[in-house]
Amino acid sequence: MIMPMIFPQADAVEGLKAAMRFYPAGVTVITAGRGDARRGLTATAFTSVTMEPPTVLVCVNRNGAAHRAITENRHFCVNILCEQSRDLAESFAGMTGKTGADQFEGFEWVETCVGAPAYAFAQASVACDLTQAVEAGSHSIFIGEVREAALNPDRHPLLHYNRGFHAVGAAR
Repeated sequence: MIMPMIFPQADAVEGLKAAMRFYPAGVTVITAGRGDARRGLTATAFTSVTMEPPTVLVCVNRNGAAHRAITENRHFCVNILCEQSRDLAESFAGMTGKTGADQFEGFEWVETCVGAPAYAFAQASVACDLTQAVEAGSHSIFIGEVREAALNPDRHPLLHYNRGFHAVGAAR
């Protein structure tokens, strides 16, 4: 017997949070800046927009240091993480106590053509020039034109599901 959905949730915010916990999504680390001014964050809010021109979007909290780095540098890199990159995801999710440029320490980075750092062992990295920013509530939707993409196709993606990081096919 299939159980019916429990609907509706009385509080829309809590209902959305609960619903999003059960939406599996790829994990990215979005980076911007150079040297000691590098900043980044772990995020799942990333998608392609168009192929002509090649364009993606990311959603970033306006109160974060990564937001400021993207705005000031006018670039960003979306690092699509593989299952072996859980420690990187945790670092940029604030789970290790590291902040700012210290979050990059212990990981290998390559500078992209736009200047944003790309994680050398990502499943894929997409470097973008910032072309548009749209404010939406507490976040900005950053739209970027893709200038460079790099792939490591032999890796398997890292997913975020129910408040945790998981490999594809992981039992839950």
